[in-house]
Amino acid sequence: ETVSTLDSGTPTDLPCCSVTFVNKLQEEVICPICLDILQKPVTIDCGHNFCLKCITQSGETSYGFFKCPLCKTSVRKNTIRLNRLLANLVEKIQALQASEVQSKRKEPTCPKHQEMFYYFCKDDGKFLCFVCRESKDHKSHNVSLIEEAAQNYQGQIQVLQQKEETVQVKAQGVHSVRDQVEHEKQRILTEFERLHQVLEEEKNSLLSRIYWLGSEGAEPQSNYLKKLIDSLKTKQNMPPRQLLEPHLPRSEEFQFLKPTPVPLELERKLSEAKSRHDSITGRMKKFKDHLQADRKKDESRFFKSFNNNDMKGCK
Repeated sequence: ETVSTLDSGTPTDLPCCSVTFVNKLQEEVICPICLDILQKPVTIDCGHNFCLKCITQSGETSYGFFKCPLCKTSVRKNTIRLNRLLANLVEKIQALQASEVQSKRKEPTCPKHQEMFYYFCKDDGKFLCFVCRESKDHKSHNVSLIEEAAQNYQGQIQVLQQKEETVQVKAQGVHSVRDQVEHEKQRILTEFERLHQVLEEEKNSLLSRIYWLGSEGAEPQSNYLKKLIDSLKTKQNMPPRQLLEPHLPRSEEFQFLKPTPVPLELERKLSEAKSRHDSITGRMKKFKDHLQADRKKDESRFFKSFNNNDMKGCK
């Protein structure tokens, strides 16, 4: 890429200038001592360039000769000469930067050097201009172009998006587990409701049978007692003479009638009802004992597995 200039040294073909191109140019005009843009650049015998002020202060303690801060070559003080070509180059680069700043006036600039931000310091999390990048504060830091740093962060965002997708998949698995739990819950409730209904029907069947047997067995005896009471009331109201008449069979009349015996069929049905009740009660007791023992074992295994998982998670 080239930059056409007028006689005044002001760049006129700015669109062809990229950030990298400007930075490369600026790297050539940095003083190795102050790490800033050369001010009144001078060249010594070994060919290295410095700010006039910086190299003068560097050789103040020596007489006649001093060592180059870069290559340690001994040079004479009186050989320091101004480099006008380099000074013109510095002016053109600064003018180029000023034009670039005008073209990007809305973009933030370095408050210290009034330069555009081109770099990003990962160590400090700050934007840097070219001068800041070459300063002692950031020279040893992990610094990259803003575009490269943005690409790295975009890569991290993609990784996070992939992790988010994985989390969403796992969340779907959690929802699936919840659905299964809810389904199993409803199934348990339904089965126990059915079992409760069966037991309720069996209870009602046994009770109705017992009630029926009770009414069938008690009715003849009730009729007998009613008849006996009525007879006694009748005799109690008789006149004494009639009550003592000889022809009345008093001894037989006052004998209690023998109760009507319970029919054999009724006794058999009562025995069957009792047997069925005993059978159901025995089976229910065995079922209850087995269910309780099995539940205790299952609860022990269930909670023990959770405790083991918690211990592994802590490790």
